[in-house]
Amino acid sequence: MRPIRLTRTEQQAVTRERLLKAAEEVISRHGYGGASVDLIAAEAGFSKGAVYSNFDSKEAVFLELLGHYMERDFVELEKIVSLEPKKLVAATTKWLMATHADADCPLLVSELQLQARRSPDFAKRYYAIQEKQTRTLARILTTYFKALSVAPPLDPIDLAGAMTALAHGLSLQRPANQGGNEAGRVIAELLKFLTHR
Repeated sequence: MRPIRLTRTEQQAVTRERLLKAAEEVISRHGYGGASVDLIAAEAGFSKGAVYSNFDSKEAVFLELLGHYMERDFVELEKIVSLEPKKLVAATTKWLMATHADADCPLLVSELQLQARRSPDFAKRYYAIQEKQTRTLARILTTYFKALSVAPPLDPIDLAGAMTALAHGLSLQRPANQGGNEAGRVIAELLKFLTHR
């Protein structure tokens, strides 16, 4: 059987995915400052030119990687908040206990936040993504509280920002090789407390 040939668009998509996966590995080992385009290319098994033919900068690679994390999380959360109230709390708790079990996403966010403080040009792009994340999470939280017939305890935008900060902060406080998901557990308990009638 002859191997299936990918179209140019499909090949580019595969290359981008390999580069993003490589960037994820590189930033977890070297941090943002040490994560060079050369290291990303080498990790993916490509030349440096492959990185620049898919992304205009190192920053663009990591912003897209952050976008992938966010998109994945929000697709899952949208499904959860559409459940009937009897299943909603258990499904949310299960998702919270599974998410951030590895430290790559909080680590990436922390590295990008620091870069945003150092670079005004990068900050514009980063904070636009952060605002989109906060607004999406606020909408999901609004749906969650409404499904449980409870008023949110504060503005959903503020609650979304506080929960995101709590999740990332708690995730980063634990050693990388330590099991468990303290952030997921604490946020699940907090949600139960906030929705208790």
